[in-house]
Amino acid sequence: MPELNMQAPAIDLKPVEDVTDFSDSDQVAVEHVNFEFEQSSKLHGISRHFSIFNDSQCYQSVQQKHRGKRKFRLELAFLDTRPFRVRNIAWKWLYASLAFSGMDAVLIFTGLLDGASLVFLSLAIALGVAATIALLLFFYRSSDIVYFRSQYGKVRLMELDYDKPDKERFRDFIRNFTRQIKHSKTASSLDQSQFLARELRELRRLKDEAIVPDAAYEKAKRLIFRHEAFKAAE
Repeated sequence: MPELNMQAPAIDLKPVEDVTDFSDSDQVAVEHVNFEFEQSSKLHGISRHFSIFNDSQCYQSVQQKHRGKRKFRLELAFLDTRPFRVRNIAWKWLYASLAFSGMDAVLIFTGLLDGASLVFLSLAIALGVAATIALLLFFYRSSDIVYFRSQYGKVRLMELDYDKPDKERFRDFIRNFTRQIKHSKTASSLDQSQFLARELRELRRLKDEAIVPDAAYEKAKRLIFRHEAFKAAE
């Protein structure tokens, strides 16, 4: 597969009026953009934009319907190189849609034999509407997510819709993104105890920006504190 080598304009990391939960006190200057990737889902009302820059940073812009836009930055060196996949299929809504459709079919068939009355017609329409709503909820509630988490704290920091906008571009991005994480880890030249301390600092920054929930941060902190390399450095 060809490498992603997309030219892009400089990224403006300053917050604007429609941006929430973004402070980034470090304010890393953008020297060059490595590559970018974009996803959007009208059904779920979410759009994501990812910019990999300076060989070591990932800038995310995530906009969700009714929840506004968040912009935040990640240091790639502190991500696990493995992508994780979570599939959630809302079977109950599919079964509900099939059940409503089945009842509707039986009702229509019975009405055709006996002569459809207004009550029969109204009930058939109601069942058809219920079947359609249940089917839409099946698609809305179902999800197929790939995510990246922090190396030692195991905090989920980046999510993508699987195989969107298409399989080839999605897999090219994942391949290049994991390669960039590995490169960033190598270039950081940190020993394990330094790495743990820096990851904790990175997670604390994201917590202060309201990107990482307090509960997730506290859990990550306990994992890092219990790590042998962190205890040895104390």
